[in-house]
Amino acid sequence: MKQLAVDGVEIAYLDRGKGPVVIIGHCSSASHKEWLPLIEALEPEWRVLAPDFIGYGQSGAWPEGRVFTGKADLTVLLDLAKKTKKHVHLVGHSYGAAMALEAACELGPKVQSLTLVEPVSFNLLRVEGRPEWTEIEKLGVAVLSAVSNSQDREAAAAFMRYWLGRLRWWLSPEKFKEAITATIHKVAREFMIIIEADKKLSAYASVTVPTLLIAGGKTPAPTRAVVDMLGATLPNAEVTVIKGAGHMSPFTHPSEVNRLIAGHLAAQRQQSQAPPRQD
Repeated sequence: MKQLAVDGVEIAYLDRGKGPVVIIGHCSSASHKEWLPLIEALEPEWRVLAPDFIGYGQSGAWPEGRVFTGKADLTVLLDLAKKTKKHVHLVGHSYGAAMALEAACELGPKVQSLTLVEPVSFNLLRVEGRPEWTEIEKLGVAVLSAVSNSQDREAAAAFMRYWLGRLRWWLSPEKFKEAITATIHKVAREFMIIIEADKKLSAYASVTVPTLLIAGGKTPAPTRAVVDMLGATLPNAEVTVIKGAGHMSPFTHPSEVNRLIAGHLAAQRQQSQAPPRQD
């Protein structure tokens, strides 16, 4: 793992392969390891940069006493993009997808393609007055109130029950529950920043690169709503639904997710290498 300093925090990132550059962002409470099967599939033909966001994996924690801002993890992706003079392709899941979308807005023409697996840009539900916002608001209250009362295990349970279901959380190994609980303060910070953002849906119309949006057929209504909203707003977007998958499809349906991502990347690479049309 290589190191990158962001806002005084040491960020660890994987740098594998050679070729066009792909930057991959993981979901909350995870690390770059979420994407290891995809990285292994891509590295023969691509250079993959896969960071651990602040507070996860081998990266440092956010300093106590400092206000965490949404720019922190976004800067991780932006600084990685600056490490190459080439165009970049951005990929992300959940929180990592929300960060990848914001990075695409910031980087503009440097981005050649975008692949988003259920970005949790839930602020759009509130800003655009969508009924699905009520469900996210309830989740936010459950998680943030438990964290504020030092009930970290209860906060972790509320958060993961929403994404996994009560039974799967109950059946999860104790080691997994402890790992989620250990990161729940960072998760809560991410959640608060996302739901309080005021960016309007129309702002994303400027993201014109080929974009693949992936949703699970059984994902909660708010995440599907965000995918569909972005799919209707981004001018060059395609929405693909994985039947039977929920929000955690990179873990539960890795072969399908990775096939879709690799296919989208390959198509954009082929298009960029095609000779100009002679009209």
